[in-house]
Amino acid sequence: MKLKNKVAIVTGAGSGNGRAIALRMFEEGATVVVADMNEAGAHETIALASEGSKAMVVKVDVTKKEEVENMVAQTIRELGKIDILVNNAGIVAFTPFLELGEEEWDRVHNVNLKAPFLCSQAVAKEMIKAGQGGRIINITSVEAHRVVSSSGSCQPHYNSSKGGLHMLTKATALELSSHGITVNAVAPGVVQTPFTEKGLAIPEVKQWILDRVPAKRVGKPQDVANAVVFLATDDADYITGTTLVVDGGWTIH
Repeated sequence: MKLKNKVAIVTGAGSGNGRAIALRMFEEGATVVVADMNEAGAHETIALASEGSKAMVVKVDVTKKEEVENMVAQTIRELGKIDILVNNAGIVAFTPFLELGEEEWDRVHNVNLKAPFLCSQAVAKEMIKAGQGGRIINITSVEAHRVVSSSGSCQPHYNSSKGGLHMLTKATALELSSHGITVNAVAPGVVQTPFTEKGLAIPEVKQWILDRVPAKRVGKPQDVANAVVFLATDDADYITGTTLVVDGGWTIH
């Protein structure tokens, strides 16, 4: 159990990649704060964990500073510390650039970029206060590094939000390194989650993806979770400011 006696916050842990990350952390012995706006989904995640897993549910809108600070304060109050933060909560939208409205632009950036900033800042302050270092892991995307489109249109608001999170990872890694806090990112390719199930249900779309992925399969949330858990363990102690791409080889070419 590589995360025994560790306390982790995983945002967006009520479904998809976040749920898989929380479940893998339970397996490795961590106490997990399952944070999500969807409180029912968060409780479902805990119900899937093995017997004896230690967990706490926090209903939180991670785009709101006060709610983030309350989440962190509650974790410290009830669990005593925070060793690991996984900024997983995210949204995706497919509106073409020329039709994209300001409200949707702001919503995507608030969830995908502002929220990791708020959570990382609040958690890092507690990590520094405790003086024991820590791990911050951001879930970005291969679309932080390349534009992906099967139809001629793409997702400029999503691409830019994840690209911003990529650079936030590097900048905070540099600033927090003197405190023993590592900051890394995991960049998934196409993964079978509630976000992608509608698109993957279209045979032509799924085939377009499989034609470009050397591994010849769509990713699973467990693939992302395994990478996150590695970066959270002592095995990754000398790794910071980097991105682990989990895409079946899509970005090789």
